[in-house]
Amino acid sequence: MNTETADSGPASNLLSNGYLLENVYLRTTDAQRSEILALWRDEGAGLSRVDAERSSREAVFLVRRRSGELAGVSNVALVRLKGGKRFYSFSLFLRPRDRVPFLMVKVCDATRDFLRDFKHPLGQPEGMLNVNENHKLMRPGMRRVFARQGYQYWGQTAQGLDVWATLFNEPDAATSRPGVVELVAPGSAG
Repeated sequence: MNTETADSGPASNLLSNGYLLENVYLRTTDAQRSEILALWRDEGAGLSRVDAERSSREAVFLVRRRSGELAGVSNVALVRLKGGKRFYSFSLFLRPRDRVPFLMVKVCDATRDFLRDFKHPLGQPEGMLNVNENHKLMRPGMRRVFARQGYQYWGQTAQGLDVWATLFNEPDAATSRPGVVELVAPGSAG
């Protein structure tokens, strides 16, 4: 997988598989938010208007084709687990025609790696959670991909969705694995 820093823009912009990963975390413009909302609406992402508005403000990377066209977006919400620990909760949407091999993994890894070093204004979260809503990501082969990328399998939500975690400051993530992951509502983690 070829990944390099883009020639122009912030050092946190990356090139991967012919796509630009444009970092916009906590500085998404109105024009970018409009692009995100149009992408989700036009591609049938299934978000309610309220959730889409909130999530468009939580974008981390805009995924662009060589032409500059928006192909996807990664975003994170701050959430609290039962017990009080605060995490980034990751989500990703790529248009079906842009779901090329390993792009999803690259965007996920780039988001995790950026957030690990990012100093959040509300204090550093414990890590990043991937709650896999796409059941194809729960297949044995995809579970092996997540494990190879360094994510720790934490179990499932009450709805049966796989949860993978990256802890930013703990060397032994297995000791912190909760089993069944219960999230408090997004936005309540401040």
